[in-house]
Amino acid sequence: MLFVKRNITIALEEGLAREARVLAARKDTSLSQMLAQFIETIVKSNQETVSAKKDFFKRAKGIYQFNYEKRGFHRDQLHER
Repeated sequence: MLFVKRNITIALEEGLAREARVLAARKDTSLSQMLAQFIETIVKSNQETVSAKKDFFKRAKGIYQFNYEKRGFHRDQLHER
């Protein structure tokens, strides 16, 4: 599979941008690569969270589904006047 990279532009306060470039240099990487890795991490984490929630609700649907046919009374009986 071929991945096409897309350039994006962000605006940072000058001091923060300077510190971020220094941090990236200490990690022997570029600021662009460091941010790309960070964004990839949070996106994957979110995808895993969404997937886990969908799985939970899919499994819980069968367990917690209320069967109205099995109850021993009918609505009309409860509200007789």
